[in-house]
Amino acid sequence: MDDLLTPAQAASQWGVSYATAARWAREGTIPALHVGRRYYYLQGTVDHVRRARTTGTVPYPNHCANAGVAMTMTWGVARSGTLLDREEWALTNAARTFDYLDYGKDSWSQDRHVAVKMAEASPGLAGQMLVHRKAREGVVDAVCRSFSQVIDLGCGLPAMRRAPHERGRVLWGSQARTVYVDHDRAALAAARAWWEHPAQVRGGNVRVLDLDLRFPETLASALEEHLDLSVPVGVLSSLTLDHLEDSEVTGLVEALAARLAPGSGWGITHLSGMVGAADVYTGQAQAQGADTRLVAREPDGLRKVFEAAGWGRWRGLSPREPGGGEPPIAALTTLARPGRCAEPA
Repeated sequence: MDDLLTPAQAASQWGVSYATAARWAREGTIPALHVGRRYYYLQGTVDHVRRARTTGTVPYPNHCANAGVAMTMTWGVARSGTLLDREEWALTNAARTFDYLDYGKDSWSQDRHVAVKMAEASPGLAGQMLVHRKAREGVVDAVCRSFSQVIDLGCGLPAMRRAPHERGRVLWGSQARTVYVDHDRAALAAARAWWEHPAQVRGGNVRVLDLDLRFPETLASALEEHLDLSVPVGVLSSLTLDHLEDSEVTGLVEALAARLAPGSGWGITHLSGMVGAADVYTGQAQAQGADTRLVAREPDGLRKVFEAAGWGRWRGLSPREPGGGEPPIAALTTLARPGRCAEPA
């Protein structure tokens, strides 16, 4: 089952028609996929799921053992180590780990291993991530309705659920401008393939920038080349500030407050608490020598950082599920200190 299969081989092995095998492959049910002239290979944790079905336990909380195999999507050529160094390929990745926690499909075995350990250390993580999906949709909708120019900080892997540029295009038409920012190469490649190139072909204003949020001055200067910062813009950070230290969050918030126009808004989603999960992820990253971490925060502490930099009118949007435990941090805040705004170019 770990072998790479074409749809014809999968159809023969699973005893179904070619069309059914191709559909199951697209849905991530079987470890094979053939789309047009491109071959994608999915390496599934088949043995893990089989053990889960036998013992009655599930690989990840809230994942039904019979719902299918958790899959990994990567180019077949990459498995031979010709695209990236195999050691780098094997490192735990924040975008892929949180894609799995968000019930996505673009994760690898090492990412799923860390995600399961995080869920074991913080039992409320699975429920909080489930609520986060609804919270993120509310934050994205609120920001896109208020601003025709939107900056998505740490966009991560594309999630096919209400992307900011698609929402802005519906609301603002040709006036909509969207800038996605990330420094993870896998996230950048996926965002450019799914969002930037198709949008530019259709005449849309979408850009994907390779920038590190730990260098906010460089970020602010690059944004001036693609957006009109003399008018208010909307900022999104969905599970992004979780990966920055307190000093880095303060620097980023203050730098954008100094460059953006008064009235600009910032939509935030952030895990609430989850100290155990943060320690597990950070420890795993340090053991691998990866330059990433996860920081546990509470709503009041994050709000004070924004208010100190001039972002006021903090409005919480965290949905609460009955019996769901502590919800994630989801809030909107507005730049209310005109004195911190730089003169427009």
